[in-house]
Amino acid sequence: MKKRLICLAILLCMLIALFASCGATNSDNPKETAKDSDKTGESQSGSNPGDETETGEETSFIADDVPTIDMNGFVFTVLHSNRGLLIIPDIDEFTGDIVQDAIYEAASYVKERFNINYERIAAGNDNEMATKVEASVLSSGTANEFSVSIGHDFLTVSNAMKGCYANLSNIETFNFSKPWWPANNLNSLSVGNKLYVASSYLSYSPIQGAAVEVFNKDYMKDLGIEEPYQKAFDKAWYMEDLIELAEAGYSDLDSNGTIDIDAGEKYGFVMGREGGYGTQRSMDVVPVLKDQDDVPYYGLDVERAYNFLDNLAMLFDYGKFFLEDNTSQNAAFGANAALFVHAGLSVVYKTLREYKDITYGFMPVPMLDELQEDFIAGATDMVWGIPQTSLEHVREISYIIEALSCQCYNYVVPAFYDMTMCKKLAESPNDKEVLDIVRDHTALSFAYFYTKALGGASIAMADLPRQTTAGELSSYVAKNSGTLQDNITILIEQYEQLDLLG
Repeated sequence: MKKRLICLAILLCMLIALFASCGATNSDNPKETAKDSDKTGESQSGSNPGDETETGEETSFIADDVPTIDMNGFVFTVLHSNRGLLIIPDIDEFTGDIVQDAIYEAASYVKERFNINYERIAAGNDNEMATKVEASVLSSGTANEFSVSIGHDFLTVSNAMKGCYANLSNIETFNFSKPWWPANNLNSLSVGNKLYVASSYLSYSPIQGAAVEVFNKDYMKDLGIEEPYQKAFDKAWYMEDLIELAEAGYSDLDSNGTIDIDAGEKYGFVMGREGGYGTQRSMDVVPVLKDQDDVPYYGLDVERAYNFLDNLAMLFDYGKFFLEDNTSQNAAFGANAALFVHAGLSVVYKTLREYKDITYGFMPVPMLDELQEDFIAGATDMVWGIPQTSLEHVREISYIIEALSCQCYNYVVPAFYDMTMCKKLAESPNDKEVLDIVRDHTALSFAYFYTKALGGASIAMADLPRQTTAGELSSYVAKNSGTLQDNITILIEQYEQLDLLG
């Protein structure tokens, strides 16, 4: 019990990004403000990259509704941090990398279609990026310095709250019914049907940000345990199942409470300090909900929140929450010293795929309990906005964004997901089916993205006492829920003043 309380204390200190979620879907949201019937002009013309497969078969292509016009060399400028995943290539020829070549070909098509040029401006790290946007738009008011910026999640939202970006839901070009505008993501960022930043397939980062539980198939076989895929397919994969498997995989040979990898000891489960961002969202512990008018309100189920924390503490009785960096958990898994690692698909793509000696499989992040009806693939994302100082060219910018998003959805996402994740990295058809579950249930967290606007009350679990009981949690929430609701009210009032397109 003492060990569990220590684990819980560590978790509470690291859950700064966890006490967050988006709420109920609304029937009158930004994705419904643009109708197909409102679009004019011809659809995409010319031949598209990838209209046929290598075998000559036609592919299923979902076209945009943007008219093709000559933009006379207009420069579409993207401001980004050094972590931005862009559909704008930084290469000028094919490289042999499936994803990068898909980006290059798709962007080249749009460039030729509209007679435009691209420019990328790197703004440095995430904080420098946020400062650059604020200085450009609010301080200097420099017209048309950049067409769009893509950056850190809640820092970009914070810039939006200061009035840096245009209301995307008022831009008629954007057809939010198209699949390159994921509805869950839009609903996690909008307030009162206003949308100032977006998570969409202008980049391919939305699908990369989703988390999975990756497991060592060889180690599981050595333990004599059946691979748990069927639980996922039956929607019967819960935290208690993951805890049970983590316990079976935990190997502390000298029983000293510390895992020594060099001595052949193994963790049952490992997670890095950024791995928790979407976990609370995945288990549907939601402190912020939305009403039918897309207006947020406080609505935490305290009993469920404690159940969530207690289960995490039990999980880490048989594993480790690596606090020092974002790579130790991957190294432990790569050293064949962990049964499960919690990782984003981007980590699988960039890091885990290099562990050639390990045969691994995928499971969704489990549901908390039987009260949860379906899986939720909690995720984070780099989000983007159009600066209000570039609205003079809103037609050109919006046409390009819609066309690039269309190309990304049709070609870049399949290159990443179908060709790389599912065909190269998925070891079996079961893994492909699990990845489909993850892809189809990806969701962002409203309160995480609005963490600065909501203040400490939205992430207040970091301040809870070490030996937290359900009663203490209830008392703490009762004491602080008023502050959170006050901050939500202020957030709503700010949005009422932000309609920059009039």
